[in-house]
Amino acid sequence: MLVKLIEFLPVIAFFGTYKFSSDLIVSTAVVVTACVIATALEYLITKKISRMQVFLLAAVLLFGIPTVLLRDPSIIKWKVTVVNLIFAAAIFIFQFLLRKNPFGYLFGQEIPLPPDAWKTMSAGFMVFFVFAAALNVVIAFFLPQLFGISEETAESLWVDYKSFGNGILNAVFAIILMVYIFRKNPQALEDAVKNRQVKKKPD
Repeated sequence: MLVKLIEFLPVIAFFGTYKFSSDLIVSTAVVVTACVIATALEYLITKKISRMQVFLLAAVLLFGIPTVLLRDPSIIKWKVTVVNLIFAAAIFIFQFLLRKNPFGYLFGQEIPLPPDAWKTMSAGFMVFFVFAAALNVVIAFFLPQLFGISEETAESLWVDYKSFGNGILNAVFAIILMVYIFRKNPQALEDAVKNRQVKKKPD
């Protein structure tokens, strides 16, 4: 639980700094620093760093450092799009080129779904990540033209979306997709619940 809270601190630091300063360059410098600190704290607490945290740190450094050094806020705005496209590409490579379902590999023991259901999940998330990548481009760069708002207002809306909107969108889509899959595979849901109950039983 503590590690999860630590992982969330860079988001809060980025959002809070921007709302206080309205300066995306300063906010980016803060999130880069906070992400490095969060990664170090995770290692000190658990003696290891999760692969997802390594990936997120790399993404923040890749887009954050050039943003600060070049003082170009448009660079950091591409981060959400590129990360989503990397996820979509990874699913495509594993599912359609390597013929190994990534979700089945990660969650197959906890959620016993048939192969077609795992394929549906892969295809659904792959399309969603492409959609999320495109949506970020629209929010980051085209809101003034589309809605006639100022650049400052558009930037503030993008910060809101980057900090919380993208994550909420991911969660809502995941819930909808899982509900659809479990409605088509009700036995899998019952088996998953039984598995969790068995794991919670004391030895």
